Amino acid sequence: MNYLENAFDEKIMTELDRKVFYHYAKNETEEAIIDEIRKNYPIRITPYLEKLILKYEGVRKQFIPTTEEADTHGSATPFEEGKKASKNYGLERLYKDRVLITPHFDCPAYCRFCYKKSRVMKNKRSMTYEEIDNAVEEVSKMHDIRGALITGGDPFMDKNKLFYLLDLLIKLDNIAEIRVGTRMLLNSPHFFTDEICNRLASYIRPNFKDPKKSKYLAINVHFNHPDELQPEVLQACHKLSSRGITLRDQTVLLKGINDDIETMTTLFQLLLRNNIIVYYMNHCMPVESSDHLRTSVQKGIDIYKHLCTQSSCSIPNYVYAPSGGKVHVGPDTELEYENINGLKQIKVKLLYRAEDFRNIAKKDLPPMHRETYDGYIEGYYIDGKD
Repeated sequence: MNYLENAFDEKIMTELDRKVFYHYAKNETEEAIIDEIRKNYPIRITPYLEKLILKYEGVRKQFIPTTEEADTHGSATPFEEGKKASKNYGLERLYKDRVLITPHFDCPAYCRFCYKKSRVMKNKRSMTYEEIDNAVEEVSKMHDIRGALITGGDPFMDKNKLFYLLDLLIKLDNIAEIRVGTRMLLNSPHFFTDEICNRLASYIRPNFKDPKKSKYLAINVHFNHPDELQPEVLQACHKLSSRGITLRDQTVLLKGINDDIETMTTLFQLLLRNNIIVYYMNHCMPVESSDHLRTSVQKGIDIYKHLCTQSSCSIPNYVYAPSGGKVHVGPDTELEYENINGLKQIKVKLLYRAEDFRNIAKKDLPPMHRETYDGYIEGYYIDGKD
């Protein structure tokens, strides 16, 4: 059975569900605005996620639209300009040592702040098996690549293609590190059966005599609020981690959801206690229709300073991402601002060399980026508002 048959789509909403659908609309005029918004960026939630949305505001705000989405300065593709798209559909490259493969472009639930929404919410087709074969063949010839990130959409929406891809990647001599990005642990924790978890664990291949030949698979998970860590969710996570699969959390800093010290501290402590590595605290990207969910980067720094006084195990990497690559923020980072076209933007020198970018992307630097005198990339990033 296709997993999509279990997705709770807006097309099958009942009248009771419409109250959730228009939760943030105060009148019919605002309902009409939301109707226009969803023509571009539709709504989808799963049956399990619906239960959380009815109960928890911190979850509801992530998936249910507001009229604020109509007012935006964001880009439809805030991070896409920096990627090199291969001639093989579904294969991309941004960094020197790893590739991105997207076997499935759809998700069972749509986050309103998703920076890939121009692809995920647009019915973009999945990779064919032939395209997966061709992509893996291309990766096998990239001798400077050591890792593959299987991303989405959500790769677990088509588990047959996911396992087909994993079976091919694990055989490559140059690929030792495989990561699978998913939010399925939140929106559909029941998906992770013993059978699926055992299959995933089979791709962990330690070589104790020659550790350079060891191979591993990790799952990049995505939790933004303590209320997401329900018993069913944590049980699904434990099914994976108890089998030796590393779970790394990537949290997005979101205004009105987790942009305070108490919420973020609690979230990271709970993740740590449940064997989930606190990996990234990502600043919400300037994606179209997400302005109302974006804090300033400085707000994140203020939270991060407090986190740095806690156990080092619960301190994530705090990053924001211009098109030229990720910027790691420290507790003592001082931001440089410029006002461009009425928008407050952060000017930053990236860690990446312009020559490396051109060699990998096979194109010039993204818009609003330039090469510095010493060969690095300087870029701009639209800041959020508190």
